[in-house]
Amino acid sequence: VFDNFIFALKVTLNWCRYFGIFIPDELTGRRQKLLVQAYSVFMFMLFIGFFIITQIILFILVWGDLSVMTDVGLVLGTNLALSAKIAVFFFKREELASILKKNDDTLRFETREEGKKIISEIDRETNAFMKVFFCFGVGTVIAWFLSTPKGELHIATWYPCDTKRSPAYEIIMIHQLAITADLLMLSMIAVCRCRVKLVGLYLQTICDDLPCNVKNKLTSDEEVIVAKRIREYVIEHQAILDCISELQNHFSPALLVQLLTSVVIICVTAYQLAVEKSSDLLRKFTMASFLFGMSTEMFMFSYQGGHLSHDSMEVATAAYSCPWYTFPTSLKRSLLVIMIRAQQPALLTAGGFTTLSLETFVTIMKASYRFFTVLQEATD
Repeated sequence: VFDNFIFALKVTLNWCRYFGIFIPDELTGRRQKLLVQAYSVFMFMLFIGFFIITQIILFILVWGDLSVMTDVGLVLGTNLALSAKIAVFFFKREELASILKKNDDTLRFETREEGKKIISEIDRETNAFMKVFFCFGVGTVIAWFLSTPKGELHIATWYPCDTKRSPAYEIIMIHQLAITADLLMLSMIAVCRCRVKLVGLYLQTICDDLPCNVKNKLTSDEEVIVAKRIREYVIEHQAILDCISELQNHFSPALLVQLLTSVVIICVTAYQLAVEKSSDLLRKFTMASFLFGMSTEMFMFSYQGGHLSHDSMEVATAAYSCPWYTFPTSLKRSLLVIMIRAQQPALLTAGGFTTLSLETFVTIMKASYRFFTVLQEATD
């Protein structure tokens, strides 16, 4: 069982292990690793791959029927976005496992009460994300059973050819939530935020356990202690920035696919809800939940990206909050290096095209509304 100090990561890592995404450390033989990789491919084809193939074939068969093509395209696009995330974990599993271990070791070694409080806040935040995913997953399963006629709950319903009926949208949302790729990515970003906030705490309290003398200056022995601490914090700060840079490089392509897919789905789904004259309330509810799910998914990534940038810049404020005026010139310069470096925020981007933040989320919603307005005017 994979263990982790953050509960949401512990749950998602073990769940991903059952899908073969991460190889356990005890499997060191080449044959064992090949078997796990083959198992990963099998699970992907079972839950995602075959579904993508059937939707591609269906998209070709219904070519020309714009309404049906739109329905199929929504499901297909969501599956492709999920596949991009799974590909990241499959091909970068060793690098990501190394990042997970480093982050986990750092959090476990934290002994300060203030530091433990920061970790508990991040833990509660990731747990809240997990509860949202769980509740939405339960809701989609209930909608699936309610919308499927009695006697039709067989294997064929897992690969529906009629996307105007349930459970096409419910199944794809269940796939999204079952793989937990989004939750794993969000939790890894949240842990990096936690480490950044811990560095800020270290800098802010760097002299709290040192007595102040009459002249309000550090003694020679205290200078040695502070210099050692600053060096450690500089190394830790750079290690965190390197970790964030690695996550950015690994996640950026998948986030770009997710961003483009979300914009199209939010726009088209809203258009269908507004224009479609169908009296099927259950279908409208399904489309509305699909719209809400994609919007929430994009909001979570934007939320984490925005707070990651903000927390990384707060390191400079934390460094300035320490009693730097008691330091000699050499230590002031060392502290200034951290402050200057922190002025450049850590960014989470979608393919390098746009930075994920709450401002970006608002821009996405505005762009989707503009596209929706254009489609509605064209229809009228």
